[in-house]
Formats: sequence, C-alpha cells, structure tokens
Amino acid sequence: MKLTLKPEAENALLEIGLWVEGRNTPGSGSRFIDKLIDKIAGYALPRVKYPVCGNTILAELLLSCISIDNWVVAFHQTNDELIVHYIIYGPGLR
Repeated sequence: MKLTLKPEAENALLEIGLWVEGRNTPGSGSRFIDKLIDKIAGYALPRVKYPVCGNTILAELLLSCISIDNWVVAFHQTNDELIVHYIIYGPGLR
C-alpha cells in the first residue's frame, strides 16, 4: 500500500524533527522522522481495517487512529493507500 501524508501531517513531522534536533545531536531530528514514517508505513497493510478514533472530533471526520510511542496518527484508508491527516502528541489529545 502507498503511504500519503497530508500537509498538516507533514508540518507536524517537520516541527517534531526540529524539536528533536534542538535537544539532541545534529541529524537526530531527521533520523526520528525517518523512524516514525517507517513505523507508520508498517500499518499500511491491505485488507486491514482499523477502528474509528476514540476522540470525538477525529471520529466525526471518520478517521482511524494508531498510537506510536507518544504520538497519535489519525488517518483514513482506501483500497491501496493509507492517508495520514494528523500526527498529534498523545498526552495533548483530549
């Protein structure tokens, strides 16, 4: 399956990478982003259905959610694509 990031998700990844880079060694931000994308891509499986998010706003948008470490990834699926809409810091999600 193909993995697609919406602009909001791309912006979140860039902000996360900058934050990580600012607190660690040079290159750590891009390595963190690459690892997070790889983990998300691991969920892009054909014929797998994920439940709708438990968060009311995300559920109204009919988005599914997965949790990766401290991050919540909100997405929807088509037959051949996993489209990531939002990447949200989990403890900040209510």
